[in-house]
Amino acid sequence: MPKLVRLALVVPTLAIMAVASATAALADNGVTVSVDPNATLTAKVEVVVTITASCPSGAWVMDQTVTIEEAVGKSIAHGMSWSMPGIQCTGASQVIPVAILADPTGPPFKKGTAIVTARLSAFGSTFGSATATVPVKIR
Repeated sequence: MPKLVRLALVVPTLAIMAVASATAALADNGVTVSVDPNATLTAKVEVVVTITASCPSGAWVMDQTVTIEEAVGKSIAHGMSWSMPGIQCTGASQVIPVAILADPTGPPFKKGTAIVTARLSAFGSTFGSATATVPVKIR
């Protein structure tokens, strides 16, 4: 396929994706999530991160995941929690400590910097979700 034809197909597709992404990012769906920039390490296998989250009163929590990844030598230590314990859709912000265990197939965590991603989705009169990806300092 000639370069000009490929370019003619790619540019409009990228423009549509950019507009769709901007619309989703600007949508006010009532769901929020943020991650505290500090985390606590216990015995090299557990990291506790603090999540602040909210969802509209009356909605049901659908997806609630927190992942962490940290470079350890030439490997990546990682772990995931499938829940934010105690989260309820009340419309108010809730501060939730989330414990994440290191995946036993990889290296243990260490003190340093890691990347944490928190995602919360809720369904009520409408569907809403929020995702936060931030670097955190593991102490």
